[in-house]
Amino acid sequence: MKKNLLIILFLTLVGKSFSQEFKIPKIEWEGKTETENNFVELLKLKDKSSLIIKIGYSSYWSKGQNSEFIVYLNNGKVKRYVVYQPNSTELKTKIKRKKIKKKEYKYYWNHLNNIIEGNKYVIDKSKLNITKKKGEEEGTMITMSISDGTNYSFWICQGNNYLAYGSYSPESFIDGKFSGWKERQKLVDLMNGFEKLTEKY
Repeated sequence: MKKNLLIILFLTLVGKSFSQEFKIPKIEWEGKTETENNFVELLKLKDKSSLIIKIGYSSYWSKGQNSEFIVYLNNGKVKRYVVYQPNSTELKTKIKRKKIKKKEYKYYWNHLNNIIEGNKYVIDKSKLNITKKKGEEEGTMITMSISDGTNYSFWICQGNNYLAYGSYSPESFIDGKFSGWKERQKLVDLMNGFEKLTEKY
């Protein structure tokens, strides 16, 4: 009997420490939607107040958007999905669940906390799509036009709170040191950081 009580006590303590260790951090949200975000329904999530990270890419060649979703649940678990959403309504959206081992949850939570605590998710979105810069001669402007680039899309949302960033072919403008290139670099680094996490774990 005593042995059973000790086991129950141990499991209770482990459960508590697990849930306390993995807690969704507070985020400064950009805005609110009137209804719950579409990703909850898309991924068929039971925990409707989970935190959802979306990293998406689309181009003329992909004929849709390829996305990776990382979902932080309030019970401490983490889920991951790879999604393809075609531009054509005649084609079906493809959703594939990717398994994350329980022992690897901590790497996802640590990365999220590092991003939030370091304010690495705070980006001036007004500078993410500037296509002009001053020319060498006074009064002149240089404009860059890219016809076959890739759209970068990054979302953080929880319930009806959200943050959303988008930039067209950011790396081309970073290389050309166009106005706002530092904000574009922040976005690229933010997306790459989560992608490296999913590649490793």
